[in-house]
Amino acid sequence: MPTADPSTHSAAILTVGNELLNGDIVNTNASWLGRTLRGVGVPCETVLTVPDRLDRIVAALRQLRAEHDLVIVSGGLGPTRDDVTKLALLEVFGDTLVRDDRVLAHVSDYFRKRGREPGEVNMAQADVPSRATVLFNDLGTAPGLLFDVDGKLVAAMPGVPYELHHITSQRLVPELEKRWKKSERRVLQHYFRTTGIGESDLSDRLLAGLEQRIPPDVDIAFLPHPQGVDIRISQVNGESADTFARFAEWLRGTAGTFVFSEDYRQSLAGRMVELLTAQKKTLAVAESCSGGYLADALTDVPGSSRCFAGGVVAYGNEVKVSQLGVDAAVLERHGAVSAPVALAMARGVAGRLGTDFGISTTGIAGPDGGTPDKPVGTVWIGFWSADGAHLACRYHFTTERLVNKERSFAAAMDLLRRHVTGINGFPYHPEVVHAADQRNQ
Repeated sequence: MPTADPSTHSAAILTVGNELLNGDIVNTNASWLGRTLRGVGVPCETVLTVPDRLDRIVAALRQLRAEHDLVIVSGGLGPTRDDVTKLALLEVFGDTLVRDDRVLAHVSDYFRKRGREPGEVNMAQADVPSRATVLFNDLGTAPGLLFDVDGKLVAAMPGVPYELHHITSQRLVPELEKRWKKSERRVLQHYFRTTGIGESDLSDRLLAGLEQRIPPDVDIAFLPHPQGVDIRISQVNGESADTFARFAEWLRGTAGTFVFSEDYRQSLAGRMVELLTAQKKTLAVAESCSGGYLADALTDVPGSSRCFAGGVVAYGNEVKVSQLGVDAAVLERHGAVSAPVALAMARGVAGRLGTDFGISTTGIAGPDGGTPDKPVGTVWIGFWSADGAHLACRYHFTTERLVNKERSFAAAMDLLRRHVTGINGFPYHPEVVHAADQRNQ
């Protein structure tokens, strides 16, 4: 059993794969593991990526074990010839393979449920190092492996993200908490997920005087992404939990209208599904420049069918006319990227699908197609509500097509969030046009 002082525990993450080094796959496993480890009080101090080479994996494992109490290896446990992590573990620990009957039964059942017979290469997934604790993988065929040797831990995980998440949360974290009592290392951590405000405005304008308010034993980080900015505050073995709580309360009160969730696992789409479901309201979307992004993000959320009726991807003008009832003369007069068309699209989709809210997007996603009057990144978002709120907002985003689609989603959801929660004002300072302003046009 590990005997190190809990306050000195540290972790390293070793990700394995040529695909990570040559850019074929983004290394999301390292960031997810780092956040998870911090939450259990064992901060990650090193992240290293190596190719699918036995000698490099062995050397990295030996180096990281010498420097850290826990090493988590991601990748290289699969059935193909380039998966050599298991061989590296055997070399590092001087171990041999034994066949695990439970894993073997699981692998056989996994394939037969899919109408296939497992081959020998698949059955070999049940061959595990004799000194390792098997971290059972309910979602795939490669189990996780945990070595507890000389007071240090090495955990090896499959590289498939959803399998790694499952094994880490359901198997590895309980093992860590058995060995290293979390109560011995007090870790306080809290997230504020914001949208509708940029990083500089959030830190310098909204949170003015922040530097004078941060307690000396509390860390704060601003984590920007296309849908907003996350604020993470943390305290490890701090002097006062009350100090941490007071600072969190100040942040909550100051950034409140921009905070959509304090659960780092909850997405903006998830929050909107939660709010609409609680109010028994329904939503439909009409998308042009976002190309189905809104519908895709919403339907990623379990239970979204309770509030999301559906949508229309009206990319072409003829679809806007035939499916959403947009007046062809309005399209001709104002162009597709305009307030009148955004309003008509939102009203049309809500009417067609019988929902409480209709939201539309129409814009120039880029990288080409802009004009002096409507440059790339110009997006109109239409909003129609059965309670009488009918408006459109013009935003100016970036020249990056995919970023513009994501920001269109965030802005659309934030318009809806503000409406259903009674928050006044609009994010990103858009130009706002109300339906009443369009009646004489």
